[in-house]
Amino acid sequence: MPESVPHGDQPRPPRATEGIADETAEQLSALDEQLIAQLVHRIRLARGHQLSRRAAGLPTTSLAQENAMLLRYAARLGDQGAGIALAILELSRPPASPASAPERP
Repeated sequence: MPESVPHGDQPRPPRATEGIADETAEQLSALDEQLIAQLVHRIRLARGHQLSRRAAGLPTTSLAQENAMLLRYAARLGDQGAGIALAILELSRPPASPASAPERP
């Protein structure tokens, strides 16, 4: 089973060298870009899957699959992981069409 994020871990003390801090910042930026790319890929797959389900006459989403995802994220990342999963699910839903959007006063 993949490693879970331990709760309450203390960050390592910073090193005195500024170059290492810059290198770490670059690594974090690169990791953020990878995460964003993976999220975009997941969103596209999910939306395609939803369209396929709709075309097959099924409900657009599977609550069982969504609940399993929420449980996976919560098990590995705690309550905040469930929040991340909910945000990903929200991003994965197709945008509301203008015709179905509520009117603003």
